Amino acid sequence: MKTARIAVAAFIALLVSGAAFAQDLKTVNVGMQPIVNGPLYIAIKEKYFEKMGINLNLVKFTSGPAQFAAIAGGQIDLAWGGMGAFLLAKANGQNLNFFSVFMDYNPLEGIAVAPGSTAKTVKDLAGRKVALVQGSDAHYGMLKALRKNGMDKSAVQILGMAPPQQVAALLSKDVDAVFSWEPFLTPLTEKGARVVFRNNELHPGPAFLGWAGRREWLAANQDVVVKILKGWNMGLKKMQENPEVAIKYSMEWAGMSEAQARAIHKQLIYFDATAALDPSQAPYWAKGSKLNVLLHDFLAFGKEYNLVKGDADVDNYVMTGFMQAVKDGK
Repeated sequence: MKTARIAVAAFIALLVSGAAFAQDLKTVNVGMQPIVNGPLYIAIKEKYFEKMGINLNLVKFTSGPAQFAAIAGGQIDLAWGGMGAFLLAKANGQNLNFFSVFMDYNPLEGIAVAPGSTAKTVKDLAGRKVALVQGSDAHYGMLKALRKNGMDKSAVQILGMAPPQQVAALLSKDVDAVFSWEPFLTPLTEKGARVVFRNNELHPGPAFLGWAGRREWLAANQDVVVKILKGWNMGLKKMQENPEVAIKYSMEWAGMSEAQARAIHKQLIYFDATAALDPSQAPYWAKGSKLNVLLHDFLAFGKEYNLVKGDADVDNYVMTGFMQAVKDGK
């Protein structure tokens, strides 16, 4: 009986200590789109964040605008997406800043024309309806694709539409084309749609992805942000050692097939959390860098399309201090 009482007491103590540990975790609610993201999912599943005292809770969204509302209302602390879209939100009054650039998604964003469409090039879209998320990388890419082909921005009729609705609209031929991204493009091409342009045909394309947060939240949680960057790097290292883990976890989160997850993973370009500090890396961030110039142009695009009400400090948009702390081993 005494042994049994000791065992029960030990079990209760374990439960209490476990509950106390859970209470000690800093919960960070993060907006996340259903994309392949090996390093992040690995860092969560392998408990890298948890071991540093963070409960990183992912909240699923399908595009940026809904995330902007959620972060403004305090429902989420950080939001994942394209640098340009969050910059436009900043110009519209949200005090948002990026703190790292994790991914080049340009090869996975493109214009798909409806099954059976006679359109084979961007020029063939003149006078046709194109669905896309307004203010997104796709919207910017559409403008650049038109100009690249000597066309005016009014050459196509743009309809604002979230990605899931884009898929239905294209397959029903309510629109002639969509400018979307994975995992929404593959289901379309599997049913006969054709991709006639991708954002990586721009040099550089706009789809550099990462997290943004309210400046005041980032300032108040500097140690947490640094730990998040460290967790990402741990997940990236694990993914490089074992890509199969990234495929598995991406399938679980995004709800896609193995074939699609593998195809997307193969095209994705991931970056170390401190890559934006390195002049030799594509996401290098400094005044006058390619990415900095691109973001200035993205803001100009937002003004041209009347998508923003104000201005934004582009040069100080990325808060590099967190990356520097990770690089310095702090």
